[in-house]
Amino acid sequence: MNRRPNRSIILLVAFGTLFIAGTVVYQNQSGEQDAAPPDLAIASENATRNEPQGGVSIAGGIYLIGYDAGPRDVRPSCQIKLAPFVIDSTEVTNAMFAEFVEATGYITDAERRGQSLVFDLQKQTFTQQQGANWQTPAGPGSSAVGKPDHPVVQVSWYDAQAYAKWAGKSLPTEFQWEAAARGKNLERSYPWGTTLNPNSKAMANLWEGNFPIRDLGTDGYSGTSPVGIYPPSENGLFDLAGNVSEWTSSWYAADSYDRITRENPTGPNTGDARVTRGGSWLSSDQTGTSEAMVWYRSKLSPEMSNNFTGFRCVRNQTPN
Repeated sequence: MNRRPNRSIILLVAFGTLFIAGTVVYQNQSGEQDAAPPDLAIASENATRNEPQGGVSIAGGIYLIGYDAGPRDVRPSCQIKLAPFVIDSTEVTNAMFAEFVEATGYITDAERRGQSLVFDLQKQTFTQQQGANWQTPAGPGSSAVGKPDHPVVQVSWYDAQAYAKWAGKSLPTEFQWEAAARGKNLERSYPWGTTLNPNSKAMANLWEGNFPIRDLGTDGYSGTSPVGIYPPSENGLFDLAGNVSEWTSSWYAADSYDRITRENPTGPNTGDARVTRGGSWLSSDQTGTSEAMVWYRSKLSPEMSNNFTGFRCVRNQTPN
């Protein structure tokens, strides 16, 4: 079957070199230091905004976080107690972010830098792209125009935080995010159940095929997809796995679960990176573990922006 083994080895080495080089770019940007964005032009209480997808109420109570057979930073699994909260049913879209920008005159970190991180599907690697920002997510020649219902990308943690403040909300803690994704089912690996594609049905926008060589796109998309087109979780939340990874308010630490309080935890008080959750259109399960799993923790420097990370917001549950 393998008629040209030498050529296959050369190709694998070449792809490996590209991937490593791209990863170095990715990691280097994570360490960049950038000034915090300017204050908002208007206060959140004076803003008007549309929330077409609304929010979902998550009941207060006891939830499981972590996974004892997972990486060190998701151990030990433990039970926590959370107050009730409301979480956006979808990720914040281009249309929603555009409304925020129009109302406030806000300029994102990527726009001020003049460049941002992009995973280039053609080059099959990560690259720092001049002119990449939320309006041109992959750089010049790309556009968010015509994609109002796609999740906004090329937003740093500071950009997401600014939007949340304007909207009168906040970013979820990583523990709120996991509770919303996992629900009360202690065996669940994905927001919909225990297997990636039950009944051979695509449940999320993920990378299918060998990363980074080729995304087969059998779920219908290579790159971001409109929010809300895949089946919701049992509590009515969309895209908690795949599409774009999501910023949380929590600082990252490898030993967070050893140190957190068991009631309404928020995570460490400081750090170098913020936790992101849910995986993205780049996430693959070819290693047996996927970033899309409800317990998986990723991290990014808060100054970083790219074309595979976005966010959703939460607010405190209104008392009855």
